Amino acid sequence: MTPPAETPAAAENGAVHLSALPPIAPKTIEDTGLPPGFLLELACKHLYFGGTMSLAVLSERIALPVSVTSDVAELLKRERLAEVKRGGDVRASYIFALTDLGRERAREFLEVSGYAGAAPVTLACYGEVTRKQTARKIPITAGRMAQAFQGVVLPKGLLDRLGPAINSGRSLFLYGPSGSGKTFLAERLAKVLEGIIFIPRAIAVDSHVIRLFDPACHSEIDISQGLDTFGDILEGGPRCDRRFAVCERPVIVAGGELSLSMLDLSFDSGSRFYEAPLQLKANGGAFLIDDLGRQLVRPFDLFNRWIMPLEKGRDYLTLQTGKKFEVPFDQMIIFSTNIEPRELADEAFLRRLGYKIRIGHISPPEYMAISRQVCARLGLEFRPAAVKYLIEEEHAKRSVPLCACHPNDILCRVVEICRYRGNPPNLTGDILGQACRDYFTEL
Repeated sequence: MTPPAETPAAAENGAVHLSALPPIAPKTIEDTGLPPGFLLELACKHLYFGGTMSLAVLSERIALPVSVTSDVAELLKRERLAEVKRGGDVRASYIFALTDLGRERAREFLEVSGYAGAAPVTLACYGEVTRKQTARKIPITAGRMAQAFQGVVLPKGLLDRLGPAINSGRSLFLYGPSGSGKTFLAERLAKVLEGIIFIPRAIAVDSHVIRLFDPACHSEIDISQGLDTFGDILEGGPRCDRRFAVCERPVIVAGGELSLSMLDLSFDSGSRFYEAPLQLKANGGAFLIDDLGRQLVRPFDLFNRWIMPLEKGRDYLTLQTGKKFEVPFDQMIIFSTNIEPRELADEAFLRRLGYKIRIGHISPPEYMAISRQVCARLGLEFRPAAVKYLIEEEHAKRSVPLCACHPNDILCRVVEICRYRGNPPNLTGDILGQACRDYFTEL
């Protein structure tokens, strides 16, 4: 299976397809849902690292409106932790700096938590936003699937099996022989979940901070006119809450490196705050667990960890203090493996999986069609007789079934051999034989 040219995920003609209306920025400290003391500590840490700072810059650093940041600055002044170094006609231009007491207190705050980023959102706020932009209710039609897989060679009827699985919002279990294209299909299916969502940069649980936004997992959208552009969508034009990053729906892939610890909160003793687990970062999008059965953790233990989230749509995480709390579990889970399902899990778990679809070997016409696409991409002249020889001779004498990966793998080796010989790429029996000998095992 070969991919067509990539298309922008955001939208056509520069339009942005929002999955939900933007969360509205808080107007008061109370609206943030965070204790005033928490915001005081956060602002104090920012001033400690930044030195003198205007109110506008401090507002940008903690991702709260200037009006709310101004109230936080008043708390700092009242506690004699900060002072105004220079005023001005506009409140946002006021320059603030910590006092000696403020610097001392900032060091104390940093000993408790080193987090000094955007103000976090509350669990309740995160849950509400997640429900509004859920990945489970995206309408996936036959037309949408055909568009997403345009140019991809698939066995007849497979798309009509995959479509309902994605449309259901339930989990999907892809299994079949190695090289059959399961990983490619899974990644392509995950990207069918289109739309722009809002991901909080951090979440607050009591006084603890969990960093959620991760540039390695989330593709932030660069809106040239700024986040306030979204205000025009809302009646009256209130501003978007800058504590949220504007992102494409995430697609997170974990393979053989996956362990149970990666599905729990990770506490960094150096920075003294938490990092969100993979499934929390995948909320609103898709989580692909590739090469299932090859992980360090036993499949039974991994499945046991998923039973409740898959069935109830919620997960439970635990802080170092022992406090357990509920978080949304809102994502398309896709398992991919070349091991038979009953070798990995019992019936109790298998019935909880939404769809179980086998991806098998391909037919000679499909092999031929994929070869044609690969030749076009590699600059090879497509010769049907050469591909027929590949199928009927090289595959046949080795009793190797036809897999979707074979045309690309073998034809790439043909190009490499020709390049080494100093010749233009060419499909001949001799070169195909050498490519197959060094790709498969020798007879």
